[in-house]
Amino acid sequence: MFQNYIKADNSTASKSGLYFTDLSGCTLSLLDDLTKEDQEDNEECFQYLYKKAQVNLRIDVQAKLAGRFHIDKKLVTRETSEFLADFNTRSGLSGVKIHTPMPKYGRIQVLTLTVFAEDVSPSSGTITIYQDNAEGEVLFSVTANFEAGRNTIEVYEDFEVDTLYIVFDPQTVSLRETKNKYYDYDTYLGDKLCFKCAGDESSVTQINGGGINAKIVVYCSIEKFILENLPLFQFALFYRLGVDTMKERITTQRVNLTSLLTAERATELLTIHNDDYKAALDAATMSIKITEDPTCFLCKSTVKSVTNLP
Repeated sequence: MFQNYIKADNSTASKSGLYFTDLSGCTLSLLDDLTKEDQEDNEECFQYLYKKAQVNLRIDVQAKLAGRFHIDKKLVTRETSEFLADFNTRSGLSGVKIHTPMPKYGRIQVLTLTVFAEDVSPSSGTITIYQDNAEGEVLFSVTANFEAGRNTIEVYEDFEVDTLYIVFDPQTVSLRETKNKYYDYDTYLGDKLCFKCAGDESSVTQINGGGINAKIVVYCSIEKFILENLPLFQFALFYRLGVDTMKERITTQRVNLTSLLTAERATELLTIHNDDYKAALDAATMSIKITEDPTCFLCKSTVKSVTNLP
């Protein structure tokens, strides 16, 4: 959603009606000066600065809200499975299902997928992540050549669904079966390994003999919070872009000596943009209510102490 929300100039319309060139001192010529050797053109330079502004806005919003809310960033980190001695020779999709009811601003990231392959051919297999079940939307898919023994696939993808169905076809690649990995705070309900997450019951279930160990983290996303409330933060993002552009101008060694924007003037503009940024950030966060997600943003209670005189 950040894409095209603010654009470099008004040659094409932005979603917000805000443009980089509307900021004092920010011109396309300045972007030309700031473009790095490994950047193709000034548009790529703009996208670099725009992404930097997004990152800094996320950091600053979290710092601002921390005074009013208990922000529980990490809800749970775990591995889902342990490997067994036998190899999965069943027909039909096998793997693991992860169910964790998401709070409003929650995300689940699959960090890695690990399998234990047999030393037989074929050694190539595909692992697919569906939403809910095998009839659901394909969220991620990877085909890999597995060597004998333990193989780890790096995923590092975020998902915003309650149930991930992570499976492979045992008829195409021979992988060891798995069982649920147990932690001291877990409980069992039938074949499901249940754990607490986001104030609700979550579970890991081995599918058709299993075969996949998923390493996951469930967390609260400041980025998701900003994106779903972007009209409140549009001017903070706008002025943050100005701040980061002026920082880049002051610190860069690439600017031509003939550049109209001197380092001294950039320093003055940095102060102006930063003042505007702080004001916009204060306006967006000062009285904000986040009642729709008490898991990620638990309001801090105000306790008043009164001394009674004898």
